[in-house]
Amino acid sequence: MFRRSLTVTCVAATAFAAAAVVHADTLAGFLSRGRLSGQLRAYEFTRDYSTASTVNARAFSLAGLLDYRTAPFLDGFSLGASFYTANALGSRNSDPARVDATLMGPTNAINALGQAFVQYSGHAVLVRLGDQLITTPWAGSSDSRALPATYRGAYGTYSPVAGLTLTAVRILRFKGRTADGFFADNNYYPATWIGDANYGGIGNLPARARAARGTLAFGAAYGRSGLKASAWYYRFYGFARMLYGQVDATLPIHSPLAPFAGVQVVREWGRLNRFAETATRFFGQPGTAVDNLTLGAIAGVKACGASLSVAYDQLRRAGPGALGAGVLISPYTAGYATDPLYTTSMIRGMVELGPGHAWKVRASEAALGERLLLSASYAVYRTDFQGHDSEIYFGVIYRPRGSVKGLTLRNRLGISRGAANPGRGRFIYNRVMVTYAF
Repeated sequence: MFRRSLTVTCVAATAFAAAAVVHADTLAGFLSRGRLSGQLRAYEFTRDYSTASTVNARAFSLAGLLDYRTAPFLDGFSLGASFYTANALGSRNSDPARVDATLMGPTNAINALGQAFVQYSGHAVLVRLGDQLITTPWAGSSDSRALPATYRGAYGTYSPVAGLTLTAVRILRFKGRTADGFFADNNYYPATWIGDANYGGIGNLPARARAARGTLAFGAAYGRSGLKASAWYYRFYGFARMLYGQVDATLPIHSPLAPFAGVQVVREWGRLNRFAETATRFFGQPGTAVDNLTLGAIAGVKACGASLSVAYDQLRRAGPGALGAGVLISPYTAGYATDPLYTTSMIRGMVELGPGHAWKVRASEAALGERLLLSASYAVYRTDFQGHDSEIYFGVIYRPRGSVKGLTLRNRLGISRGAANPGRGRFIYNRVMVTYAF
């Protein structure tokens, strides 16, 4: 089925490209009207542990992301492709335990065609087929490493009225942030399962688990006059079905102060596929049925470029037979800490920690005409099986102007303490990130 779909996509892409050449005056003219863009990235990640039995680790990566989009043809069609490359430049430690494998996996280099798609855009409709970046709450690019995650499948949106967007997604295959190709897996599969030799995530499924069948999702998002609301349905084939809703609003008060508040809810249900259901455990808790209810809220205030907020999430503990006693299944964010829950921090969140509750205080400031962004947060997690954890976070982003416009300097520092760390000790994670967009 997948090979047939891929063949159809390739044939369609070839036909569209041929039509584009005919439509353009010349092939050179067609290509010259395209758009070339990209990024250069230099990332340095360091891990420091307080437990003597766990060695400290680091990793460096020099990466490039090159994107090309053709000129439109046939009244709205275009072709796009992205080449991704990352290289440690021989800086990896000879001891694998001293390498931060989350940056670019266990290899010295990654080269991948991250995107290759056909797109139509017009008449309030966007349809994209092929390998692509996807942006949805529970399946996105998770772009905080050398390379983003991309997906093979179909993506479409329709905007019938101002502020309203309807979305449909069918994911067939997944290329994780450290993978060099697309595989029928996700972050719950062992990294070496079906040829994906790179770091795959948290790997909770048994080695004989059947390859993933992807995901189907439908969403609706509305935003206008300080109100943002969204509702999503996900079917993670072989894992779970999810309903997700979130509403955030900024109160229309005409003063320097702008209070805001939001709520979110996740409801999951279903059963694991028959190959995984007898051997899978989360937090030491076996189960075959997915049963999760997560509730969250946030409130805060914005003023003069600054903001202050307090957030809370509760992941309800489920009854007997529930997988992980109510764990929240998130195939494309687990281990990445890129889910949309209000209390998720840089290192981890409730998806990685399981049933319990969390609260988080966050402050931010935009200065120098928003060229300098400062943020800090403190989160506490009290979970049924992991115990007590906390995380302090500091972030700095600087975007200079002038001749170096496009340059971004960023540092992210997370200090985690608690049961989820080796030896239940302290874990300091520092990420220096330099990017140049052109």
